[in-house]
Amino acid sequence: MRIALALCALALAAPPALAQAPLSGPDGTSLNKVLVIGTDGTRWDLLEKAMKAGRAPNLARLRREGFGHPTLLEFGPNTFTLSEVGWSSIASGVWEDKHGVDGSKFNMDPGQATKNGYLDFLTRIENRRARLSTFLASDWDNLGLAENGGPIFGSAMDANFAARVPVETIDAWNRGDVEVTAASTRYLRRGNPDAGFVYLGLVDETAHLAGSATPTYANAIATTDARIGKLLRAIRSRASYPFESWTILVVTDHGQKPLSEPSIISHFGQTELELTSFVIGSGPGLGRNVKKPKVVDILPTVLHQLGLATPRGWNIDGHSFSRARPASSASARVRGGRLVAKLSLGSRPKVRRIDFHLPARARGAATVRVNGASVEAVTEGKTVHVALRGRLHTVSLAVGTGKTGGSLVVTMRNGKLAIPVS
Repeated sequence: MRIALALCALALAAPPALAQAPLSGPDGTSLNKVLVIGTDGTRWDLLEKAMKAGRAPNLARLRREGFGHPTLLEFGPNTFTLSEVGWSSIASGVWEDKHGVDGSKFNMDPGQATKNGYLDFLTRIENRRARLSTFLASDWDNLGLAENGGPIFGSAMDANFAARVPVETIDAWNRGDVEVTAASTRYLRRGNPDAGFVYLGLVDETAHLAGSATPTYANAIATTDARIGKLLRAIRSRASYPFESWTILVVTDHGQKPLSEPSIISHFGQTELELTSFVIGSGPGLGRNVKKPKVVDILPTVLHQLGLATPRGWNIDGHSFSRARPASSASARVRGGRLVAKLSLGSRPKVRRIDFHLPARARGAATVRVNGASVEAVTEGKTVHVALRGRLHTVSLAVGTGKTGGSLVVTMRNGKLAIPVS
């Protein structure tokens, strides 16, 4: 719930609409990448119905490829089911008894920014491995701005897109989600982030302004699914996508009362519908093995999929969904007059040919191994061609070279990857 309840007002003075610069951040350094998508206030029972009816095909596909389950929020008996509580738990990996945001400040709790020292997952990533590129895109101020007690996600991320919603109407929140989706889609397709959080608020706002037991709310779920589809297609269209291993997680912060009329407190209490969240996801190590996800598992899962541990000393409540090692990697190093490149592809794509475009000072015949076995390679100028059959998991190349820098460029059907030479 994003509408502040202070003084029982239906809305606070709204911020002015601001022009936002496009999302832009530094190039990422990992082939293992994570995107968390938050859809606020989404009822699992109605989403599941929409997936079965073909009205949420993108989330249905994600669920088929990985997992998707409802999960009850484990809030204390005096905690209000509000967005500041849910997103603080999702961001930090702990319940409200630890992060201290219990809803009693009605989405205005200054503890959202501090969470009793339990940092959000984007800040944890930046603190542990600053060379990873992180971003946030949202249209609820509390998430990424110093407003209303936020930002829940701090300020350490490399790129932050905040679409300001000027009035509390369904149309205004729809436009906010359009902005967030457009900015994120463009960045995911053309940029190179390693981890990000994209927030969409239309579904929850529709519950407040129309009711969740209405066709308008069902349409908001379908619209949000279509926007999630745009994000996923942007990822799949990346030039480097065949070389990458993506983890996608979709989560909501709370459910709704089954109301057929507008209500500022369409969620606030502790009925089962209000406390029911869900997690849907896919990626390395994520499938039928994930049976009972919790929203506090998001943080340790995000870190694990990037190859980062969650120390016991953090006292996190959640656990990683996956135990798989990071699936993809690439390196190119010069040692003893030899350029040695190694690729590991978690997606195991089916390819018929892979080409290596060598740096200018490379010389002599190249040796190539695919999936552990030596294969024939044909060198033409500075390009090494390798014919393949079946799925590609690992590949290595070795070739003579002088002092070199720049990049080794690897190409295959619908894919291109530049590996910096060190």
